Amino acid sequence: MTSTPNELIVIKPGWLIDGQGGPPVHGHAVAIRGNRITWCGPGEQADDPSGPVLGPHGSPSPQILDLPHATLLPGLIDCHTHTNMPGDGRRGEDVISDSDDVRLLRSAKNVERALVSGVTTLCDAGSWNRTAFSLKEGIRQGLVAGPRVMVAGRPVTVTGGHLWYMGGEADGPEEVRQRVRTLIKEGADFIKVIASGGSTVTSDPYRPSLTVEELKSATSEAHGRNRPVSAHCRSTVAINNALDADVDVIFHCAFYESDQSYRYDQATAERLAEGNTWVNPTLYLGTFRRTQLRGKRERGELTGEEAVMLERLEGNEGFRKDQFGRLIEMGVKFVGGSDCGWGSYPFGDFQGELLALNDMGLSPMQSIMAGTRDNATAMRVSDNTGTVEPGKAADLLLVEGNPVADIAALRRVLGVFHEGSWAAGSKLP
Repeated sequence: MTSTPNELIVIKPGWLIDGQGGPPVHGHAVAIRGNRITWCGPGEQADDPSGPVLGPHGSPSPQILDLPHATLLPGLIDCHTHTNMPGDGRRGEDVISDSDDVRLLRSAKNVERALVSGVTTLCDAGSWNRTAFSLKEGIRQGLVAGPRVMVAGRPVTVTGGHLWYMGGEADGPEEVRQRVRTLIKEGADFIKVIASGGSTVTSDPYRPSLTVEELKSATSEAHGRNRPVSAHCRSTVAINNALDADVDVIFHCAFYESDQSYRYDQATAERLAEGNTWVNPTLYLGTFRRTQLRGKRERGELTGEEAVMLERLEGNEGFRKDQFGRLIEMGVKFVGGSDCGWGSYPFGDFQGELLALNDMGLSPMQSIMAGTRDNATAMRVSDNTGTVEPGKAADLLLVEGNPVADIAALRRVLGVFHEGSWAAGSKLP
């Protein structure tokens, strides 16, 4: 289908999930005009000639989408991606030699994949130099098809720390503060801080990197400008440092000790449950790679390095699931972030992370909300998107079936509206 500016479109799905926590509603309709949702209510009101849709303030001939076997829900929000990255198994070091021109072209391809898969808001949590800012501007100007992009720019990291090659090294509270101010000046929508090492070879993923004082410098500056802060945390000490600094979202939340052992820590878990910080566990990144490597093992194609990686992934699988299951029981708040682009996780299947959250112990509805309203809240954009309500952006996803009954239905995308426009590549039955 096509949509034109200011055309009134009425969508009549079989079920409506408005993202506010209630069960799917049968027989409701949603009207959109321009880039906004204008009305939601019982379907029969949409057919009333004197009602809110067809009446004097509506339109006598709106475009009708009648989809009795579909569910309409908010467009998905992915709080954790890396658009510069290929998602084909190459590490950051493997693409250092790429030019920013190539990185930007790759980003354009990745965000288009994300949009047609149902992601209408995407957070780029770390890219080289100013590439993510250029991507955002290209989408705004209509040069690139993509979702709403929230940009962190260059992650703030210690010298030689994880992602140092993206250009965001800073040492000491004042350098960190200056780095954050520069990013905000350039247009950063949120700040990414590296609280521990990671896969970058010059870093240690089992130890903290930025100090509490450095992290506090970042959060105080960012929060003063109404920017949320997301923290990469792959060690228990780093998680606690991030909590001390009042970060908004903790990425990975891995309970590693400095001796490389993985041990659940009850005191840290209680802090997570008692605070206001959201947790993005990035579950599907490991699941996707584990499935790939198991396939290679069955075919006899596994290299020695891959065998070591698979052993580690399989060894941690049960620990991670047990840890996050306990955190769910304690009431820790979870959001969905794919980390796609990184490792072997390509763009176009953010739903994999939401299905993994469900497998971990969240209900289908909780998993859906982790990828819609809750992410909007965590990233401070809930006034504009994340739920299906009049006045909000017409960011909408149509899927075949009912994802509360079968969460895999999230992958059966029929169509995507982004700010009222029908996204290219979407389809109807």
